[in-house]
Amino acid sequence: MTAQHCDRTRIFSSDRFSSGRFPFDRCRPTRTAGFTLVELLVVIAIIAIILAALIAGIRNMQTQARATACLSNQRQLALANQAYATDNNGRLTSPRTDNSAIVGSGLPTIPNTWVNTNSALCSGNFETHKSLEQGALWDYLGATPQAYISPMDPTAVSSNDLTAPPTNCPSGRVRSYSFNAFVGVGALNPDYRADDWWSFPDPNSADYPDQYRGAQFKTVTLSQIPQPSGTMSSIAEEDAYNFNLHGFSIRVRPPTGLAGDWIDTPALWNPGRVNISYMDGSVDAPNIIYRELAEIMQPDESAPPIHFAVETGARPAHKFMTGILLPGILRPEIQ
Repeated sequence: MTAQHCDRTRIFSSDRFSSGRFPFDRCRPTRTAGFTLVELLVVIAIIAIILAALIAGIRNMQTQARATACLSNQRQLALANQAYATDNNGRLTSPRTDNSAIVGSGLPTIPNTWVNTNSALCSGNFETHKSLEQGALWDYLGATPQAYISPMDPTAVSSNDLTAPPTNCPSGRVRSYSFNAFVGVGALNPDYRADDWWSFPDPNSADYPDQYRGAQFKTVTLSQIPQPSGTMSSIAEEDAYNFNLHGFSIRVRPPTGLAGDWIDTPALWNPGRVNISYMDGSVDAPNIIYRELAEIMQPDESAPPIHFAVETGARPAHKFMTGILLPGILRPEIQ
């Protein structure tokens, strides 16, 4: 801040047109040291705003980097399933997570589950690396446990050391992903469709539109999937069972029933988005999880999302998922 400091020394100047000598005062500007309190507060406020913006930007970049790595893992899952099918006469892996027979279904033991939790769970329903090793895709994923874990998963195991029950239990979840319950199923019992467990959809139901009734449902091989590029392969999921039990499923019509019922709910790690892969190996993170739906799916943020969350109203997210679980068979317009 500048101020005028006046030196009262009398200085004389002569002028050839003047006969006298006239005194005058000369004032010189000076600078006082330091900042005022207001100036300091303004500077501090500006620095705080810049730091907040930088921190938010860094966090956003970190989230995007983790999301990209998560999607890369899922791309590898889809491609591994394709490779498995190539080596097995076109047959895809089963989305179920154990190979035991389903009680009352008449199904024999399932030989090609992508992971197998039989004899591979620790106390408390904690999955071990043994379930990954026993699954059909272990070798196709390079026998690498990291391929099954999303870097966005806050519940993930902290060590990649291979674990097995009963005493050698992991420090967290060893798997972040589930396969689509509507793909790789229908080979053994026509009464069981999604995940070889649920009896929907039923293309022969009286509620089904006439033009689609009787449509093929079996998705044992890739050639039996009407639209592979639009059909979901895998999804990031955080299951309340402590591990992701069987394939990812939502209740679809027909048969008629509770509309908007999410039997399984996706992981909510990528805010507003769902990380998925498609059967052709492409990946996406569609922005479909709006705030009200997230609160329905995960009413307690300290706990995993719940099962059987019901999306009310127009149900846009439920209809979107219906459209990618098995396009050409599942009809969003009748959900």
